[in-house]
Amino acid sequence: MLSALKSKIIRPKIIDIDYDTAEKINNNLAVKLAEKYPKMFKEVIEQNMCDIDGTFLGFVSTYYYLSKLIPKSWTIVDFGCAYNPQAYYFRGHKVFIGIDIGKRKRFHFENTDLFEGTIADYLKTQPPKDKVFAICNNVPSNETKLVREYYPNCFIYYVA
Repeated sequence: MLSALKSKIIRPKIIDIDYDTAEKINNNLAVKLAEKYPKMFKEVIEQNMCDIDGTFLGFVSTYYYLSKLIPKSWTIVDFGCAYNPQAYYFRGHKVFIGIDIGKRKRFHFENTDLFEGTIADYLKTQPPKDKVFAICNNVPSNETKLVREYYPNCFIYYVA
């Protein structure tokens, strides 16, 4: 009986579960940024106390896949954007808004807007919700629940 049930289980393919794939995505983005935007790449990577480099730009593989799923006509709001290299994947979307605390140089492109502040600070401005997709990727904050409550379309992930 158990073996008959096991044979009927549909196991979806999980995207990007192995380290090698995530590393390749990271490395490809690092090369693209360094080649296409050398001045910006240098300014961001070489700033004081920067904790990313070409070998680790952040958890960019998640953004790579999300950029392929979210309609190009939508606005992307990324809470906890850090140095913002992931904005590169959303250059074809309507607008990419990177939100984070602290003054630092961040990657930015033609459709990039940057907001300095917390999740709560940004949501106090009562931003639009229609055709907006919010992302909290590895954001260690209790404020992520505010994103889930405010935006009907969101992706929230944190490794605890």
